[in-house]
Amino acid sequence: MSLGQSVHYEIIGRRGTRWTILEVMQDRKAAVAKAEEAWGSRRYTGVRVVKESYDKVSHEFASVEIYSRGGMRKTSKYDQTGTISPCLTPDDLYSADGRRSIWELLGNTLTDWMMTPTELLHSLEHYYKLYNAGTKLQNAVQRTAVAFENDQSSIQERMRKITKVIDTSVEIMKSTKGSVPSLEVGRLNPLIEQLKEKSNKRFLLTCAITEYLRPAVTLTDKVGRAIAMLSGNRPVWVLEILDQLIGEMFLHPNILGQMLGEPEDRGRFMSWLAHLQAGRLNLMGEDEHSPCFSDEILRLNGFLSEGKMPQVARALFNRLKLEIEAPKPICPDGLVEQLKGLDRLKKAIDELQDDVGMLESVEEALASRAGRLLNSQAVGEMLFDMKNPFDQLNALLDLEQYTIGHSNKRMVANFMLPVLTRPEYESIFVGLDSKQPMQRMHDLVHLQKRIMEADLTEMHRRKIAEKLDAFCRAIMDNTQILKKLHGLDISLQEKAKKILNLLADNYFTAGDCRDRADHQVRIYMKQSGFTEGLIKGMDRGKAEAELIAFRDLLERAGMNRPANTPAEEPEPEDADGDTDESAGDTEAEDVADGASDEAEKA
Repeated sequence: MSLGQSVHYEIIGRRGTRWTILEVMQDRKAAVAKAEEAWGSRRYTGVRVVKESYDKVSHEFASVEIYSRGGMRKTSKYDQTGTISPCLTPDDLYSADGRRSIWELLGNTLTDWMMTPTELLHSLEHYYKLYNAGTKLQNAVQRTAVAFENDQSSIQERMRKITKVIDTSVEIMKSTKGSVPSLEVGRLNPLIEQLKEKSNKRFLLTCAITEYLRPAVTLTDKVGRAIAMLSGNRPVWVLEILDQLIGEMFLHPNILGQMLGEPEDRGRFMSWLAHLQAGRLNLMGEDEHSPCFSDEILRLNGFLSEGKMPQVARALFNRLKLEIEAPKPICPDGLVEQLKGLDRLKKAIDELQDDVGMLESVEEALASRAGRLLNSQAVGEMLFDMKNPFDQLNALLDLEQYTIGHSNKRMVANFMLPVLTRPEYESIFVGLDSKQPMQRMHDLVHLQKRIMEADLTEMHRRKIAEKLDAFCRAIMDNTQILKKLHGLDISLQEKAKKILNLLADNYFTAGDCRDRADHQVRIYMKQSGFTEGLIKGMDRGKAEAELIAFRDLLERAGMNRPANTPAEEPEPEDADGDTDESAGDTEAEDVADGASDEAEKA
């Protein structure tokens, strides 16, 4: 504590993709030492120490990371550089990186032409179409030349090198044009048998497939023809060709929507996409809430489930991330439903995948999307029509429940303190606006429990819980509820039962309020003959039932646990002379055990 600030240090560890708070400490050096110990244990893939501070004047929270080990995300097998790779030989041009670079450079043009980089590299007709399309090819060459970071030559010299590689590739296509076999009606097996001994079998078969697909009128038709060629008895090298080709077709932005269907709820579409990527689309069922997928998609799903289409899986993964990052609404409903959609998608992907790198990559994208949704304007609009602060706080807790990412959860928590500290809301929190202030105490307990169950920082939970307890304490002081109960003309046992029922029914917030009620009950229970008074005048059966019921009431009221020790020991509310405060504070569970013994004696 210093200068009106409350400070502590949270030690956070990561296992798999999840970060959890390991310990909260007040001393900076001790927290860093504890984090070093946790990192050295090798039980965690990442360890961080975050300094959490709360300004009592401005009611603002601040988080600063002061220690970090192993925080970098693991590389997924689906990760790609996303940069243009200069091609210095025809082999570079035909490699996976070379074809990816062609898409980066010419993606819009290839989309318009319903073409893939592989088709462009295996058909003279496609090449001439590009060559004759104005400056498209020249611009692509120039952009690639600029990407030569380690080449000290001029841009013009680099462009000449790239143009020479392209010309060499065109000559290869010209020289093999006469030897490219014809693929009739998709009959692939005879062609495979014909080419299997040739050294350039991959090139020739790809040229034949490209020529076979060229007359397709739509991209959906083209993809369907390619998927129809998939078969379990194909040689590995043939499946690799089809994998590359179909994977490139899925780079086209609209094809998956055409093949899977595009519901108004984008969350459903992304869920289908995640299941297809994992090869588990067939598990989604075909009830009234599930679509009936085409035979082609289910056929592809089967090969994905066996891990035989890694390029397609990579393309689907990248498309999934693009869908997550896209500005389109997840669903047509409000902010909470949008976050629910992201949360459902995250849970589905967690169940579908075991690639830690992929899970972390997707979670980063989901957290980024959630962060964009959780802006001040969106949250303000959500709360604008809610005039009751309880409704506002419960709505914010609904947001937190479905919010992905620790920083986003902190953002949601930071919206809560202003609601709790607005002067115009104080009368509502302390029940002055209501004819039933006791009901307001119940509302405060419910809200406090939600706060404690939320995945917030320890400091957020503690500060908000303390504020709610202060409101409840104000109601207790205004209503004098414990004083009034103590003043009733009834036995100590009945007074204890009334307070226990209020505890069991959640009318006292955790903290000072619950401690007060707990303390007053314990004072009653300390009195000599308290247990005997519970069963006075009863026969054995009724006495036993009464004592068991009292023990159950203690359990429901939470009195089987040791009482919290308050900062200042409170006096019983207007206790009269028959209470003995000098007696030791007997634990409630001992009284319960004594009640059982009395039942045996009864």
